[in-house]
Amino acid sequence: MPPSYEIIKDPIYGYIKIYSHEKRIIDLPIFQRLRRIKQLTGVHYVYPGATHTRFSHSIGVMHVAGIFTQTLLDQIPGIKEIEKKYYYYLMRLWGLLHDIGHGPFSHTFDEVILKKHHMNHEILGEKIIRELILQEFPSEIIKINDVEIDLRKVASIVGAPQEEREADWPLGDKLGFSEHTAQLLDYVAHGFYSSDIIDFLLRDSYFSGAGYGYTDWQRLIYLSRPYKNRIALDKRAEIAFDNFILARLFMFSTVYFHRTVRAAEKVIQFFLKESDDKINIFSKYVRELENYIFLDEESIMHEPDLQMSKYRKYLLERKIPYSVISEITIPLKAETTYIDLKDFMMKKEQDLLEETGLNEGDLFIDTSEIYLNPKYYEKKILFIDPNTNEVKERDIFSTTWGELTEIVDVVRLYLKKDLIEKHAPELRRKFEQRQRDYSRTHM
Repeated sequence: MPPSYEIIKDPIYGYIKIYSHEKRIIDLPIFQRLRRIKQLTGVHYVYPGATHTRFSHSIGVMHVAGIFTQTLLDQIPGIKEIEKKYYYYLMRLWGLLHDIGHGPFSHTFDEVILKKHHMNHEILGEKIIRELILQEFPSEIIKINDVEIDLRKVASIVGAPQEEREADWPLGDKLGFSEHTAQLLDYVAHGFYSSDIIDFLLRDSYFSGAGYGYTDWQRLIYLSRPYKNRIALDKRAEIAFDNFILARLFMFSTVYFHRTVRAAEKVIQFFLKESDDKINIFSKYVRELENYIFLDEESIMHEPDLQMSKYRKYLLERKIPYSVISEITIPLKAETTYIDLKDFMMKKEQDLLEETGLNEGDLFIDTSEIYLNPKYYEKKILFIDPNTNEVKERDIFSTTWGELTEIVDVVRLYLKKDLIEKHAPELRRKFEQRQRDYSRTHM
């Protein structure tokens, strides 16, 4: 008997199927909480339409992950239908739950609250599945369409590191009669054009109105070929891939790292630090995980102990107190160079404060790194010639339109607006001189 499902209307993909076991999870309070967490932390202060949520993004990733998984498995010789069903439902559940651990203000919460406790939203997401979601089911096993899915396996996929080697990917069973294992599905979750990246580019582009994130995602998926436990992309999709890389670059440069967005996110950082000092967010909500259901962007803004916060007032009234007084774009060739640059700029921020007599919080230096390679550690993509089946590696950065750099860093000096008239000329001169000094010794 076919599985029962409902359909919902999504602005990006049209109709999306929601199977009965997925709906049970979606209806849980811990998942409904994602309706109250924006997908983009500070972007709506610049692009007013960008108020979409982690809730809609998670459903979109689930949809794309199912299509991607099914497309890959349909090409595996000798794979049984029951295996296809298993991985199809498994990867859809990964997509649905991959962001369940996000706190208020999304990645900024990771940076300010979770990082100092050696956690991130993936680790917390795995913990939520194991400790909260599993309690809502009579067994850890979900039965659907003659398939049994162990929610503990879903948890281990959600918690798998995204920026490390595939050895940490928890799926490894052999697929059909092929040379492939379920390691191949790491590309669905964390690949160059993963389900996650596909959805956030499309969705963020649509709701922000920026328009730079539209890509031919279906061409990428349907022309993906399993090859030696990796994906080889049909050569006919090379332009689509390069467009995808550039779309991601343009979304970072014009939306995610917009100068006012970054200033708003700095205010959010200050607000979260103040919140943690006053109400001990980690102990109250993360260590006592059953309380995490009640932690979202609305609840934290209405905490009684935070009502007098100046940062809360800035955010509510959209009075971002900082402006950029100098900006430099630096192309880099390696992550180590970026780390050196960030350390250098952090020291120079302190130097500028001391030399000018300004107080901490009056200025800050922001280093916004854009990695051109979405898969971080794997720098080569495979292309397969559809006529000869010959497979060739290509450096990610060697696009059909020319060579790109590995990392672009946008370094900005921000100053409080009421200090600009008095201090901006001197600070700008000192900042730009330090950047020239860095370039002479490091570049």
